[in-house]
Amino acid sequence: MIHKAKIDWWIAAALVLGILAPLAGGKLWITIPLFLAVGICGYPQYYRTAEKGLEIRSGLIRRTIPYQAITFVGPSEEGSFSFALSLDRVSVRYGAHAGVLIAPADYRAFLADMASRATHLTRRGQDLVLAFA
Repeated sequence: MIHKAKIDWWIAAALVLGILAPLAGGKLWITIPLFLAVGICGYPQYYRTAEKGLEIRSGLIRRTIPYQAITFVGPSEEGSFSFALSLDRVSVRYGAHAGVLIAPADYRAFLADMASRATHLTRRGQDLVLAFA
């Protein structure tokens, strides 16, 4: 299942203004690289729950996280850098110390989909965590 990425309007507006501001000053040589950088790194964004794992797409960057490696899925208020264009982020932790911040548009549908595929995780409130026997 494909989950669209959430985009906060004010982040999108800031990106557009940041790209177009140099253009208004006649600085086309600045505008084109900015436009390309944002386009390459940020669009399109989606998250797909495939058979082999969670596929994260952000521009040209693609990452697949096997379900068995995932240890936590839940809301995050981390302020760290992410290509997610929303502050309503979801933390997906995997491996010993790795993680990624994403922003699915419908968190509940995303969590239900992840719960059905990552069966080693159990639901605890709004989170999916490792289930201990």
